[in-house]
Amino acid sequence: MDFFSYFLPLMVVFPIIMQKLRRFYLKRSYIMLQFLWPLLFLGFSGLSFFYGRALEISFWHFSSYFSFGLKLDVLSGVIGATVSVIGLVVARFSIRYLEDDPKREMFARNLSYTLSYVLLMLMAPNLVLFFLSWFGASYFLHQLLTHFSDRAAAQEAAQQKFWVSRLGDGFIIFAGIILFIVFQSLEFKVIFQMIQDSRFVQENFMLINMASLSLVLGAMTKSAQFPFHFWLPNTMETPTPVSALMHAGIINAGGYLVIRMSPLLVSTPLALSILALIGAFTAFWATIVMFTQPNVKRNLAYSTISQMGFMMLQCGLGAFSIAVVHIIGHAFYKAFAFLSSASSTDLAKLNRYYPRVKTAQSLWSPYVLAFISLTLALGSFMYLGHSVWERPGTSALLIVLALAVSQIFLNSKDKLKAFVGASTLVILYLALTNMMSFLLAGIIPYEVPIKGLVGGMTLFICVFFFFALYLFQNSLDRISKTKWGKKIYVKALNGGFS
Repeated sequence: MDFFSYFLPLMVVFPIIMQKLRRFYLKRSYIMLQFLWPLLFLGFSGLSFFYGRALEISFWHFSSYFSFGLKLDVLSGVIGATVSVIGLVVARFSIRYLEDDPKREMFARNLSYTLSYVLLMLMAPNLVLFFLSWFGASYFLHQLLTHFSDRAAAQEAAQQKFWVSRLGDGFIIFAGIILFIVFQSLEFKVIFQMIQDSRFVQENFMLINMASLSLVLGAMTKSAQFPFHFWLPNTMETPTPVSALMHAGIINAGGYLVIRMSPLLVSTPLALSILALIGAFTAFWATIVMFTQPNVKRNLAYSTISQMGFMMLQCGLGAFSIAVVHIIGHAFYKAFAFLSSASSTDLAKLNRYYPRVKTAQSLWSPYVLAFISLTLALGSFMYLGHSVWERPGTSALLIVLALAVSQIFLNSKDKLKAFVGASTLVILYLALTNMMSFLLAGIIPYEVPIKGLVGGMTLFICVFFFFALYLFQNSLDRISKTKWGKKIYVKALNGGFS
């Protein structure tokens, strides 16, 4: 087991090595070597799960405060495999995409360093190394965002991202200072062990809450949550591979921070409630804005903001393993969406001439269908012996899935095919979330039950946002004819600002 730990540094610098050898990208041996990278992550994740402990290597210890080393467990391994697959695809795509660009070598270098810093962040065993890699990935992403130096819009968006990222850095540094004062260490292992002592938590209640809230705010800046979202839709002038990498990978860094620090955050329900509420509002608001965007890439950008909001909602409700599945699924979807955005544009043009035929439906049919779906979902959940209050994250997920299935059913002409397809997707999604919960047992909390009035109100408000979104989506024709509906449209078209 310890022997395999020596491969961890190689896995971090693998993108840099492959960038140096990129002139051989058509060679079969080069392609096989590239695919070895994600397989190593999956293989080492399996070893970590089988032996019940992480692969670790340490180069230097600074007393018990922190160390410089690497640690790979199931969580970092699964996310690392996702990053490596997407990084591999983006790197190969960019070779053709920037074939005639005079700065293509600089782009390849910045891309490789960005990927390496992201992998270092995933395998960081303490907050010091996590922050350094967080900052490094942000720096080289900035270089990628400003690749087209002659595009004013790209430069402006990069500057917006730069200052939002620096604000996020400030939140992380502030949290680190408080955590060091409280725990006398920045090692994740030490912090997570000490936080299990309820007396210790009570004695340092205020400081731990301040640190948790600061970590949550730092995560929100990285994952483009309201009100730190405005830079993301403005990055459309960057090269398409950068958009794919950013939306599919780096934007998830905030979610990874929350999930990694979840053993600490579950001791501070207030911070999680704030995260859930802001995530729910971001998902609601960004989806409405997404409906109005005529530009394909801006549409995808607001889709990303909405999906990150839903992921933060899951984390805020304590469903961290569900959030991991969401990160992985969203990463692959967004990478595909951006790398095929040209064909999406062509499809959008065709849809102007061949609009979707809408069938007449009763005013109450969406609501009746939603009621039936929700009754079946939550009824089955409680019949199996589960409690909404004990598993709020899963309950919220079931409600969202029930509303999504209802929407698919309403929009489909072939109702039987829609029912079978939606049911299959729901079963597959629930199976994946249960499998992820099993794999991550002992690394992150299983699911945090709701306690007190604040927790109950948080769940109620979050669910209300998704009900409101469902009702809004099925009343667009009626709302658009009203005076206030037209005002909402103008504001949404301008990203919420007018």
